[in-house]
Amino acid sequence: MLENLQKNWWLIVIRGVLAILFGLLALFSPMIVVISLLTFFAFFAILSGFFIITLAILGEVNNRGLRIFEGLIFIITGVLVFMNPASAAAGIMIFIAAWAILSGILQIIGAIRLRKVITNEWLMILNGVISIIFGVVLASNLLVGAAVLAMFFGAFALVSGIFTVIWAFKIKNFKASTA
Repeated sequence: MLENLQKNWWLIVIRGVLAILFGLLALFSPMIVVISLLTFFAFFAILSGFFIITLAILGEVNNRGLRIFEGLIFIITGVLVFMNPASAAAGIMIFIAAWAILSGILQIIGAIRLRKVITNEWLMILNGVISIIFGVVLASNLLVGAAVLAMFFGAFALVSGIFTVIWAFKIKNFKASTA
């Protein structure tokens, strides 16, 4: 395995460089990344819908109507996302914001209920408060929230790409000890 990695170290470098480039793009132009991902999703949903309907017509016997309905939902969703990606991004952000707020509330309730059983329940309460604050901030400006999430993803890709490139050069120059 090591020999194969050493022979193809340059493929690992390319992967790392691509991650770095994507990370920089997401950091400095996050809305391009958000719109690109939504556009890709729209095409995926439309094509998936056509394939689902085709399979239903060609082979499905028992659930043909449900499969055609499912395919139509995919197509309609894809067309709506393609026509208005900003609304789609906002919808996703509303879902994430609601999830964060609800999760925070449930964590606080759980900590209060467990306060006689556990110690340091304040950590669970603090985590719940942070989740609620995150959800409220996200809900207050949905498109900025989408851009910030893209930037976080970009930062991850950038760091991961840098580590991948470093690892590739370490693999390339590694000399196995002969014992």
